[in-house]
Amino acid sequence: MQYKVADVPAQLRWTRRNRLKTFLDDLGRRLARLGNRERGIDADRSKTASIPTQRRAQHDVGVRLLLALQGGGAHGAFTWGVLDRLLEEDLRIEAISGTSAGALNAVALAAGYAESGPQGARAKLEALWQAIVRAGRFNPLQPTALERFALGWNADSAFSQVLLDLWARIVSPYQANPLGVDPLREIVVELIDFESLRKPDAIRLFIAATRVESGASRIFTNDEISTDVVVASACLPTVHQAIRLDDGHYWDGGFSANPPLLPLIEYSDAADLALVRLNPSYEQGVPVTASEIQARINRIVFEAPLKRELDVLASLRRGFAESGVTETPLARRLAALRLHEIAADDVMRKLGTSSKLHPDMLLVRYLKGVGRESAGRYIAALGQSALPRRPANDNRLNAAI
Repeated sequence: MQYKVADVPAQLRWTRRNRLKTFLDDLGRRLARLGNRERGIDADRSKTASIPTQRRAQHDVGVRLLLALQGGGAHGAFTWGVLDRLLEEDLRIEAISGTSAGALNAVALAAGYAESGPQGARAKLEALWQAIVRAGRFNPLQPTALERFALGWNADSAFSQVLLDLWARIVSPYQANPLGVDPLREIVVELIDFESLRKPDAIRLFIAATRVESGASRIFTNDEISTDVVVASACLPTVHQAIRLDDGHYWDGGFSANPPLLPLIEYSDAADLALVRLNPSYEQGVPVTASEIQARINRIVFEAPLKRELDVLASLRRGFAESGVTETPLARRLAALRLHEIAADDVMRKLGTSSKLHPDMLLVRYLKGVGRESAGRYIAALGQSALPRRPANDNRLNAAI
């Protein structure tokens, strides 16, 4: 026999609603932790993650902001520009998640901030990208001056890039670089004081890397972050050997979390989360050349983890709202969450995938300028009211609701 909703006894309706509430509550807790065993966040740390730190108590001014920094090689100079501009404002950066280039920017900002505040953070980011540009000059397979002139920064079809792609398909980094030499490691060792990241008032960090053996994401927090962790987060398997950590080998975090969002929401009840995107959220047309097809595949692969996590957040938010579950911490935070995107899709669409591997000085400075301009528009949107409002391009989380 089928019943209309009006025919169901009140007690039965209450029981079903209570069961749905319990289910969503449990689902929220499970998803918020997202497999702590693999990600390296134990239960005790998760319980204490939401407790305000000394830094939050001491600096009770400005807009409270969470940052999620996407990976993208040399395109991470855009993120540098965004952060450089944000650090000029009265913003309280409570926590940062990052992957690959996003992880480099995150640890540089946090280390510099721990040393001498916002100005120290800006100086550290400047030093990081200057060192990256210097190291990139010694790449023997970067596009020639003639190729740069003819093709601009989209040099995917240049002979040097075709040769590099062919080389990566035939020769592994274990053969080409048996000693595992990585200039990035030297840069990180020289610039980052990891002890400063472990201070009680340090900005909270969540750095992603991908476990080679299982493909699972592991999220590293301040006490765990080291040179090896940062290098692992940016380890492209066709270029560098996998990084050995305490529980296995790791590759670039972009394969599994690019960047992680849930740890930020679990850690802080700040309402504003700014996602700095390097990959365009949408591409026009169908790629037809071999280089275009490969570039599109790369973007889809590295964008997929973020799209999945945004869909999970949207589903959770909708589920909590429809069930009337509002009293759990995760439900309250999702209900109040304002997700902002800082991006320059029109610019990034014009850049070839190969440009991610070649931190040319002109490209880095150009992307930094674009990043500062994009951050300026975001700051203007924040200044429209006492409480920040959603910029026009903030549509991913709410599109599915």
